[in-house]
Amino acid sequence: MSADPPSVGRRGFLTGAGATAAGVAIGGPLLRWRTAAAAPRVVSLASAVDPTGTTLAATVAPGGAGVYQRLVDAPGWPMLVRAELGAPGADRDERRLALAALVHLTDIHVIDAQSPGRVEFLDPAHPVFRGAYRPQETLTGQVAASMLTRVGSLRGAPVTGRPFDVAVSTGDNIDNCQRNELDRFVGLLDGGSVRADSGEVGRYEGVQDTSDSNPTYWHPDPSVRDGYKDDLGYPDIAGLLESAIAPFPSPGVGLPWIATYGNHDGLIQGNAAPSAALDAILTGRLKVTGVPPGDDPITFVLRLLRDPATFLADLRAGRYPARIVTPDADRRSLSPTDFARAMLASPTSPGGHGYTTDHLDGGPLAFTFDIAPGVVGVSLDTCNRAGGPNGAAGSIGEGQLRWLEAELRARAAWYVDASGTVVRTGRDGVHVLVFSHHTPATMDAGDPDPARPTERRVQGPEVVATLLRYPNVVAWVNGHTHRHEVTPHPDPLGLTGGFWEINTASHVDYPQQARLVELADNRDGTLSIFCTVIEHAAPASVPYDDRSLLGLASMSRELAANDAQVSRAGHIGGAEAHNVELMLRIPVEPPPVSTTTTTGTTGTSAATSTTLGGGGSSGSGTGGDGGTGGDGAGGELARTGADVTGPALAGSAMVAAGAALAGAAVALRRRVGEAASEVGPARGDLPGPPSGD
Repeated sequence: MSADPPSVGRRGFLTGAGATAAGVAIGGPLLRWRTAAAAPRVVSLASAVDPTGTTLAATVAPGGAGVYQRLVDAPGWPMLVRAELGAPGADRDERRLALAALVHLTDIHVIDAQSPGRVEFLDPAHPVFRGAYRPQETLTGQVAASMLTRVGSLRGAPVTGRPFDVAVSTGDNIDNCQRNELDRFVGLLDGGSVRADSGEVGRYEGVQDTSDSNPTYWHPDPSVRDGYKDDLGYPDIAGLLESAIAPFPSPGVGLPWIATYGNHDGLIQGNAAPSAALDAILTGRLKVTGVPPGDDPITFVLRLLRDPATFLADLRAGRYPARIVTPDADRRSLSPTDFARAMLASPTSPGGHGYTTDHLDGGPLAFTFDIAPGVVGVSLDTCNRAGGPNGAAGSIGEGQLRWLEAELRARAAWYVDASGTVVRTGRDGVHVLVFSHHTPATMDAGDPDPARPTERRVQGPEVVATLLRYPNVVAWVNGHTHRHEVTPHPDPLGLTGGFWEINTASHVDYPQQARLVELADNRDGTLSIFCTVIEHAAPASVPYDDRSLLGLASMSRELAANDAQVSRAGHIGGAEAHNVELMLRIPVEPPPVSTTTTTGTTGTSAATSTTLGGGGSSGSGTGGDGGTGGDGAGGELARTGADVTGPALAGSAMVAAGAALAGAAVALRRRVGEAASEVGPARGDLPGPPSGD
């Protein structure tokens, strides 16, 4: 689901998106890979084990003249090195150790295109409503199956050759928070026959059929003229709707799979909180087809969001334009408990797909999962369960933030607490990849969770500031924007190595791609995160009478590429967001200048603290996150044998604290550099020599 503005439009903000993605911030990327069509190849091409089936080898792109463009096979994309967070070593290819490999799927948006809960009629009603309707939306299941076919064809990760450990779908797995959509999604990933129909079996009842001649929508049947055909050159494809709703086989993902929770998984149309009144619309026989004459469209939508019971009564009283459709009880909305229960019922691995019976209490659907030895995933629940005008935006509750910190501490050899103190845990650290649906930039929802109305909501900047205090966090992988973007997040204090944010385009909108992510230890104090984009398996173009699974998926991609409401360039992004090697310095704990030991305890272990420059007291062993020991000036290095707990700075206070500590950090790094030759290297969360700021 695209990141929405504070309005009920789903994709409105994307229509004005710039055609060129932002460039690399520091120094520009280095070319690592040229395709076979470009000469000469770079020497480092030899480091890729097998680019077959990825966009390193070939892509699909619009070709030809005219308003409506067919798609053609195109040269592959290069691989670039991005060095904002670490310097690439010249011989790292020879030393590299593959740690993990995963498939990143996102924004699959399995759509019941016949549902009375869809609001396609909003697109022409007001400029703020953009993208409530897509011409390819009957074919989302076929696209997902085509992508899983591609995944199954890969012989391993393209750069390291490591077999894939897991597939992670980062939310908006379904489109309208419906039971039948979730059944299709699980069936797609598990594998088997998938039912693509709803309502009356074998009969399409939606805005694209011949009974609805509204020229706002594309009608595949040749008997209906519409704006898509007359103005945009869309083709006639007789019989497409009947083929789209026919059952089809899915190969399944063939890997352990994880499903993160997104706003469309938990909210109707990604914006409205489920209710009894909205359920009656979803499962009923009346489908709204327009805004009543004379009504303000925004007021009309706000009435639906804020008072669905009255909206339902008015609909039943005939006050709104509507058509009759076949009711279907399987279109009922889902609670968070329903979503977790469906994951638990799936027979494929891992059991529950990250969810446990603890998630049946209606709380946040957040969890951790093992990716590979020494690599762990943390899945966040960023859904704004209040819904409403800003329902598509994300946030997490303060309780989930505390849980996140506890999970990160439990897997860190050391971390920086909220006061700027470096805390050692006495454990071996593991690498952590964070997964969520929303990006930090789209986590701006402040609406209280209806189940926890007094809990503070935590937005994106605070989550970023929290993650930056943990050197074992190497990446945050997400979706929601339907765009390819890769963003470095450096630690402003220079203590941890920072992390990379990896955002992948959707299945539902052009370019309908996914991403392969590989984590490798270069054994020189750096990590490489390889990101390689893949197309789904369908050909670039097919004859319009092709009714095979891949033929239908190919037509979907073509229709999506010609959708006038979507910016092709804005969604596909630039080369710096496609096939990239992301360098990341493995941070080591800053070495101390002087040490003072006290006899305190933290949990069951003796605690000591180390102070740079002797600026404060050594602490009592009950410090940590704003604890009782030391002066809290940010120059203290606390060493403990167990977790240290205490109040943490939150929200803007955390950001302000980071700014306030910047001056102290400069002095800290200067002293650390002066003392390094005397003290020697300190052990980080993974082996690696000390490196610079």
